[in-house]
Amino acid sequence: MTIVAVGAYAERQYQKQDGSSEYFKSRGVTMKRGGDVFYGEMTGELASKNRHTQFQQGMPYIVKGFWKHRTWGDSNDRHENAFYITDLQTL
Repeated sequence: MTIVAVGAYAERQYQKQDGSSEYFKSRGVTMKRGGDVFYGEMTGELASKNRHTQFQQGMPYIVKGFWKHRTWGDSNDRHENAFYITDLQTL
């Protein structure tokens, strides 16, 4: 994969079901392989660990992660796929 763009590190506070507060940490990455371009997101400790990492556009990287699918809407007629990055290393 090559890096097209890297978003800024973000922390968003949310309230857990038990009433305590926690932060959702993320950093988005737009990647390309051949003619395919897609967006993936580092979350949690991986995002925090890479908050200052300078990823080089156009350089090859090995990307590992997983896809997650969700449905929503009144009839579960809306769909979304998301790619979560679990590892991002230079080739």
